[in-house]
Amino acid sequence: MKLILVSHGPLSSAILESAEMIVGKIKGVVALSLTPNMSPSELQQKIEAEIMKIPDDEQIVIALDLLGGTPANVTTRILAAYPRINVLTGMNLPMVIEFANQQLLGGKLNFSQLLSMGQGGIVDIKQQLQSSDEDEDEV
Repeated sequence: MKLILVSHGPLSSAILESAEMIVGKIKGVVALSLTPNMSPSELQQKIEAEIMKIPDDEQIVIALDLLGGTPANVTTRILAAYPRINVLTGMNLPMVIEFANQQLLGGKLNFSQLLSMGQGGIVDIKQQLQSSDEDEDEV
């Protein structure tokens, strides 16, 4: 199982670095960045070069920073040629940590769990604290 992080600028590298600070080295993850001087076709070549390194029987997730941006548009074109790939947007730290945990627990990709952890990692702390205070008042 492989994870390819793709972002505008160094976000993908920073997320990977942060995740590895928390859980240690994560196998099977690569971070790619669209730089200001890079064309969409250059980014596509980089992504496809990473895909070509991965055996056909391996599961692949491409995690993108933003829906509708150049990395997403390029990856949509790639998806047509490689339908075995799962693609998601809104990559975040909980998602990458979940990928690492799935590897540690057996190596089989649970794509819906990756999505769930990413979505669950977005929380309104103030609202959560208020709800917690209300729950305590009811007891």
